[in-house]
Amino acid sequence: MISIKLARHGLKNTPFYHIVVLQSRSRPTRKPIEQLGTFNPIPNKDGSKDISLNFERAKYWIGVGAKPSESVARILAKADIIPPRPRPGMPNPSPSTPINAPTTPSA
Repeated sequence: MISIKLARHGLKNTPFYHIVVLQSRSRPTRKPIEQLGTFNPIPNKDGSKDISLNFERAKYWIGVGAKPSESVARILAKADIIPPRPRPGMPNPSPSTPINAPTTPSA
């Protein structure tokens, strides 16, 4: 099975991640099948975090059946490539349909 993971690079206390496609049981530090992009979690001067992603290849690997890790799934959901995963403890959005229940029992 193929998965999409974050491979950590960078120095101590300054992480930098590559978004890579790997076999699911291999370590993220091994040579990947393909690198899809990068993610810098340290905010810039303006407070934004840098993400570069090859949208076409990410959609291809999702279409082939690659499973993203939870952190990669959040990044892909923000890019509108996959739907966001439901958050635990939050109610699922359901269409509001009025329930017509009798207020008094019929005799």
